[in-house]
Amino acid sequence: MAEVSLVPSIGPFGVVVGILLTILAGVLIEQLVHYISWRYRRAAVGVAAIFAPIITSSPELAVFTVALLRGQIEIAWGSIVAQPFMAATVIYPVVILTSITAWALGRRRYKLPHVHRIVAVPLLVFTIPLLPILFLHPERYGVFGQLYGVFLLVLYFLYAKFMLREEEVEKAGVSLWLRNPAVQTAAALLAMAFGAEWLVGGIKDLGAAAGLDKLALSIILVPIATVIPESIVGLIFIAKGKDDEGVSVIVGEKALYSTFYPGLAMALGVYTLEEAAATALILAVLVSIFEVVAIWFGYFGLTAPIGLAGYLYYVLCYTLHQSCPL
Repeated sequence: MAEVSLVPSIGPFGVVVGILLTILAGVLIEQLVHYISWRYRRAAVGVAAIFAPIITSSPELAVFTVALLRGQIEIAWGSIVAQPFMAATVIYPVVILTSITAWALGRRRYKLPHVHRIVAVPLLVFTIPLLPILFLHPERYGVFGQLYGVFLLVLYFLYAKFMLREEEVEKAGVSLWLRNPAVQTAAALLAMAFGAEWLVGGIKDLGAAAGLDKLALSIILVPIATVIPESIVGLIFIAKGKDDEGVSVIVGEKALYSTFYPGLAMALGVYTLEEAAATALILAVLVSIFEVVAIWFGYFGLTAPIGLAGYLYYVLCYTLHQSCPL
């Protein structure tokens, strides 16, 4: 069956267009974070952790919802597992690279991101709820599995309430390029959607031109292309030296994918976790535990080498052996 795309193919040039649109979407969302923080007197870190991930994960939410409605459980859970795994293994090194590059260009004061301990909260919210899913398999216990799903949903809303606590904002009113927040949100969503389509399509065409096979593209390149749009807002904050907000966006994505999405699926009685998905989650959990320790000492990204090694291990296992036991 031929693939259905929202946009016409423009070949490898789609990589450039996709990156530009993704950056534009990130800038629009960054402005919205500051605007909402000022307008509603909420902590900027909390707005970054809650609002930005909801916007940037909207394409995955659509895939997740459609897969559930069609009974495609594996696809639904695959969309959940991919994000925290790629974030913990690939995005952390990208964060460090962005930070060092911005520092070299004189845009930052520190080489590595410096964060407050409060930023560790989303990582804990991400890590702890996954442990029962991985080792107890709540789906085997009928109504208890569904109750655990409801618990995850409640946990996410409690987390959101905590992160969006009221806070005095000293800044004057923040201007938006498109003036109206609803219009700017819609524009950011469109730029994100079209940018992601062209980026993925462009990478596929570029890979084909370079002689890479489809398996290599699907495992190595395409997931990176789909995760970068989600993380672009955090990377923009990092490049500007706003580390707390930037890291909050990135780990806030994890909290969303470990509580709200799986909680909704489990509450509806839908659950599956094959070896490949379980291995990806275990690797992400292990990296996150180390990262919580690093954040406790005021740094973020020190686990980048561990995460990158985990990603390479996973890729090698499933490309060479079709299995990756831990």
